[in-house]
Amino acid sequence: MKLEEGVNKYWNESRAKRSAAANDLAGGGGDGHPPGMETEVALLKQRVDQSDIRLARMEEKLDRIGDQLGQVATKATVWTALGTAGGVAITIIGLFVGILAYLQDERIASTSAPPPQPSFTLNMPAWPTPPASSAPPASVPARP
Repeated sequence: MKLEEGVNKYWNESRAKRSAAANDLAGGGGDGHPPGMETEVALLKQRVDQSDIRLARMEEKLDRIGDQLGQVATKATVWTALGTAGGVAITIIGLFVGILAYLQDERIASTSAPPPQPSFTLNMPAWPTPPASSAPPASVPARP
């Protein structure tokens, strides 16, 4: 920072000279320009060059930051990725459950015999019938 200290020192000295020159000009002396104006213009040019260098460095840094931000995922990209991942996960879980259900049905069908037909028994009381006799029935007299 020696350069800036020297520049500041020179700037302060030139300011004092400018004040003195302004007093001279007010009195009507000189060629219409304060003395030391060329050095002050050169000093201003030097400061402009320094600020250009600083601005160029800031622009480089901002370009790098912009490039890095361009590589960062946006909210829309993140939500799209999460939605896709969720859909794939639900599909895989559905397939897994479906395959397990199919395998369980196959296991049950192959290991067990067909279920027995339900048996149905109807118990009814016996029909009243007259006792069997060996004699023929007696004849019934006719009625007048």
